[in-house]
Amino acid sequence: MVLEDEKVLFLALAGGCLAKWVGLAWVRHQKKKRFQCIGHVSSLYCYPVKSCKGISLKSGYCTRTGLSCSKTVRDRHWVVTRENGDFVTQRQYPQMALLTVSCHGDAINVDAPGRKTLSLSSKQLVDKDHIRKIRVWDDHTVGLDCGDEAAAWISEFLQEEGLRVGYSAPGLDKRDASLAIKDWENLALPGDICGYADFCAYMIATDSSLVDLNSQLEKPVTFQNFRPNIVVAGTPPFDEDNWQEVCIGDKVYFRCLDPCTRCTLTTVDPNTGVKDKDRQPLETLKKIRCFPVYGASPCFGVNMALDSPGDVKIGDPVYALLK
Repeated sequence: MVLEDEKVLFLALAGGCLAKWVGLAWVRHQKKKRFQCIGHVSSLYCYPVKSCKGISLKSGYCTRTGLSCSKTVRDRHWVVTRENGDFVTQRQYPQMALLTVSCHGDAINVDAPGRKTLSLSSKQLVDKDHIRKIRVWDDHTVGLDCGDEAAAWISEFLQEEGLRVGYSAPGLDKRDASLAIKDWENLALPGDICGYADFCAYMIATDSSLVDLNSQLEKPVTFQNFRPNIVVAGTPPFDEDNWQEVCIGDKVYFRCLDPCTRCTLTTVDPNTGVKDKDRQPLETLKKIRCFPVYGASPCFGVNMALDSPGDVKIGDPVYALLK
């Protein structure tokens, strides 16, 4: 009798789960009908080390914490910090733009002109004695210290003593975008997590927006100045202002959080590691892409959180649910 009761309970639970799955699938199917095809994926970039050069991909996998270029190497999961744990970027050290990163299975290599290769593994054992506090903007998080060799390498290259390299290893707490304090409404939800990105796990831009901007510049720039993860072709300029949600292919869904506000990092020449003396393209962006709700910083691209993980590749169709 007990076994029979357990069987009935199991079947009831299984039936309930199936009904819930079918219900969610139906809701998503109905919602998908409202999406419009806006273009296709033209470029994919993963930036394993925050503020270093990105890796151009033909395909990748979208995880909750960022685009991955291998099973274990994900976007902005390594960061350079001061000895006290404060993060640093091209804002302070524009020459970081010269650091080239490549992915080799479970490891990344960091190369700089005239220097031996620094190899960083994503399979480091999480030893509590090597976990350090790390600050990204106002958010205090943690990271696994990558050791003295990495610290000496980056300190020598940037000519600053006491720098360290931190890694957001699996199992360590991640940054939650919903906790970010903004001067406008933060649409991120609890669980919208990332490694060491400025705000959230994804940033998407459009080819036409860059073309429009370059038409107003004396010296054209590239997406290396803006560092998006996903670039979409086939849209009007700045069409991302109209997006509420985005779907790539059949099942990779994102929520749009807010426009990506821009700073002096965009003025760093990715080929020389030197800031533009005229502060371009930032000053031109200020003339055409500033909105009162987002303060004095101009907008380029859109910050996004992932709802449904999956594979993406160049050429995939891109759909948007418009506001």
